[in-house]
Amino acid sequence: MFRGQFKITKREEKGIADVCLFTVMLYVKAWFQAPHAPSASLTDLQLLKDIITYRQNNAAVAEVALKKISGYLWYLSEELVAFAFFDDRVSVDTKRLMVAALHKTGPENPPKRAVLEPALISSKQLEDFVTENTKRFFDNFGIPADFLERDVDTWPTDEAYMTAKATASNCHVVNDIAERGVALMDEFNKLHTNDEQQKQ
Repeated sequence: MFRGQFKITKREEKGIADVCLFTVMLYVKAWFQAPHAPSASLTDLQLLKDIITYRQNNAAVAEVALKKISGYLWYLSEELVAFAFFDDRVSVDTKRLMVAALHKTGPENPPKRAVLEPALISSKQLEDFVTENTKRFFDNFGIPADFLERDVDTWPTDEAYMTAKATASNCHVVNDIAERGVALMDEFNKLHTNDEQQKQ
């Protein structure tokens, strides 16, 4: 729309088009879902999987995006993945697998954000991030976790679950939005021009 106001090379024009296509095809959906904490874990995992698939469209953009997004996987950490228990998009079967995974031993001091090998992303599911450390989430938020002992099918009518879900839903992932957007655009900006005037 404004390209007539700037002198840009064909390479720069292609770079802008690449950023726009990636943003419209993948990033906008994740961007709008990001503030809703219960959706964060599944949103992050799905975005990673979408980026892996996007390699077929534009491998260079996919690699840069994957590298940047991989540094912000707070909501796939062993503790914060518990938000997914309250995400209506997560299937009952997956939630059952997540509950079962709560018995899996985790490290004493788990990392604050997940670290994933790109080759393994496509095969990862939410339950793969759950360990006994995930229970710390409930302690940290002061949420009773006794609903985990009841069948997942009963959760929508379980008062304890609904109270916990309300608490989780009132959390907003404000910093995450800003960090992701600034970091991703900054990285793309560096790739396409070194001219300070063009960057501005």
